[in-house]
Amino acid sequence: MNRTMIVSAGILVGLCLAHTPTVWAADRGGTGTGTVVSPPQAAGEENDREKEAVRRKDLGDEYAAKEDYPRAADEYLAALSLFPSAFSRQERLQMAIAISWADRLDEAAAVLRQILAEDPNDLAARIHLAKVLSWADKLEDAGIEADRVLEREPENQDALLVKANTIRWRGDARASIPVYEKALAQGESFDARLGLAFAHLDAGEKETAKAISAPLKPVYPYQKKELARFSDALCSMQTWRLGAAFSYYSDSDKNTVNRSALLYGFRTGGWDTELMYRLTDAKDPARKERAEDLGITTQKTFGRFDTGAGLGVNRADGVNLVTGQARADANTAWGAIGVSAAREALTDTAQLIQNRVARSTGTLSVTETASPRLSFNERYIYSGYSDGNNSQDLWLGTKYAITIAPPKVAVGYRFRYLDFRRQSGSGYFDPEDFISHQVFVSLYTEKNGYYAYIEPYGGYQSYTRYGAKTGSTFFGFNGSAGWMMKKCTALEAFAEGSNYAGTVAGFNYFLVGVRLNIYF
Repeated sequence: MNRTMIVSAGILVGLCLAHTPTVWAADRGGTGTGTVVSPPQAAGEENDREKEAVRRKDLGDEYAAKEDYPRAADEYLAALSLFPSAFSRQERLQMAIAISWADRLDEAAAVLRQILAEDPNDLAARIHLAKVLSWADKLEDAGIEADRVLEREPENQDALLVKANTIRWRGDARASIPVYEKALAQGESFDARLGLAFAHLDAGEKETAKAISAPLKPVYPYQKKELARFSDALCSMQTWRLGAAFSYYSDSDKNTVNRSALLYGFRTGGWDTELMYRLTDAKDPARKERAEDLGITTQKTFGRFDTGAGLGVNRADGVNLVTGQARADANTAWGAIGVSAAREALTDTAQLIQNRVARSTGTLSVTETASPRLSFNERYIYSGYSDGNNSQDLWLGTKYAITIAPPKVAVGYRFRYLDFRRQSGSGYFDPEDFISHQVFVSLYTEKNGYYAYIEPYGGYQSYTRYGAKTGSTFFGFNGSAGWMMKKCTALEAFAEGSNYAGTVAGFNYFLVGVRLNIYF
């Protein structure tokens, strides 16, 4: 039983108990006398419940006054489950607001819906329900509640703000701008002005966003936090940036690879463009090879559509190979869908560089969001290789978020089927009927500009190669940690390792690296 069901059940039980002061008595022979009797013990228990509910509510008020909302939420929910009719609708609304500020969104929504069931015209409760639903990423439901308020009060600033937020959070920043402007026209509002600034920033209009945010003066702690988040976002979207990265790879076949990269990025006309140079030094017991990559990529968001393209050249042993990529992704009410195509040179090992193997891929990916916690994803990749080989690669997965706010914890499952037409001997892992079942746990946390992510996983894999069938368990992990050393400077370290066979090289391996980005 989920938390919303528990709260709802508690409210219903409380209501039933609160409205049952008497019982009908019948004699043991089964003939009802019709006499109404008052059970003193039941009445006393009911009175005790009401007193305890009021005591728990008062204790919650004390915690709320100290802005200790998690404890306040515990006390308020206990009070409501004991004797909800002891409190007025206004009191329950204030309790629901505090419960939502403790990030107990499902429970807060249940209390608010109960208030609206009693009085559908309670606009304050409906507005806060819309806010709670938007915070829970139930954007469609939040928009419906906001529209119900706007049908009665078209100029209601809070409802306009919720509607604008839902539009922007769905990925359509430009469409949200006039709604934010209408909300701000009702009177100066920190939240409306900040939302409008974010919308212009998301639309790529940095200078406009900066000008709109200039008058903002935070008063409450949450406002200071949101303004700091906006400042970081504004900083990361500066006109240009410099970056550097380094990684080291090693596997059980004695392959080692050092990669260094430099990048320069800039933003103009809503397009994010990046120039990149990468140097790869790879060696094994029999050879030592070097490859260089030079490329340019650019991307832009058009409403719910995110597009990108790139062109480059790979050079190894005096031979040039043209590379490139193109993609388009669309966010929908139920998830996202994307298509992409790419051509690349395989530089994962010295043997692959020496053999000048190129791969061309076409990818279709789909993600369905069943709820803020549950999602499904599917991906199909067709690859053609320059040595005449080809492969089909199918991924199916699901993920469930145990917690939504940091620290975020999620669990999931991935199925993969990979099949090559033949074994080419060119240096990449090319199995037939590769099947893997994988379970994973992911953990993510962030605080004061620091963040950390780790994902351990394990499962079972089987495949056929050169006529020999293989089956085994596998384990692995990937993770990263980063921080803002100072404003507009970000440093990240990352690592991964596994005995999972479904990589390009197909061996036991580990990789470590570091990235530095400076924004101007």
